[in-house]
Amino acid sequence: MTHAPLQDAIDRLASAASIDAITEICRHECDRLGFDSFIYALRIPTAFSDSRLALLNGYPEGWVDHYMGGALYEHDPVIAYCGRHVAPIRWQQLTESAAPASRRVMDEASEFGLRAGVSMPLHSPYGELGILSFAHDAPRARALETATQALPDVQCLAGYLHEAVRRVFVLDDPSRPQLTARERECLRWTADGKTSWEIGQLLNMSERTVNFHIANAMTKLDVSNRQHAVARAVMSGAINPHPF
Repeated sequence: MTHAPLQDAIDRLASAASIDAITEICRHECDRLGFDSFIYALRIPTAFSDSRLALLNGYPEGWVDHYMGGALYEHDPVIAYCGRHVAPIRWQQLTESAAPASRRVMDEASEFGLRAGVSMPLHSPYGELGILSFAHDAPRARALETATQALPDVQCLAGYLHEAVRRVFVLDDPSRPQLTARERECLRWTADGKTSWEIGQLLNMSERTVNFHIANAMTKLDVSNRQHAVARAVMSGAINPHPF
């Protein structure tokens, strides 16, 4: 059963109307859980070659600029872990087997007061990656105890935080291209490398009709070729593998 302080944070996230309000809730939870600082980073893909980044930054002053300016994300073990997993992780677990470049990232973080912490990855159906992290500058034993006790709350809180940020940033855009069932079917088979003729055989329609549906999908997705149409449809969540 969810305990009262966490439920209160969940309720407030559900009604938060601005990034400042959401950030303040995170700040309160950071203090409640025994950490010194926090950050929530949401990577929003705009194309496969680029993305937007939304930040709720409660980390020590200067760290984000230092991190981004030095492209430390390329070797950050937290980023590497969160890109592949869905469960929360204590930083100590990452540093034990980290490569030298990753250890340097964590050492530099320590110099800014980010000696230990916990991170929770969030993966959305639209290709977004969110990471909620709480950190502190504490001795190893105390840091491990704090992180371990906080894991259940961090895991629960992260999903509601992610939904609140998506709502405030208006990421569920009602103007998102709406493909018909036939257009989605044709793009799914295109993604599997089928030709228009092969798709027609599978869906019991003419090759010309298949081309018609794919052309309509390309127009809606604002792309110029089939490969780009498939990439954009996958990235936006317009098509997914069966059965659901």
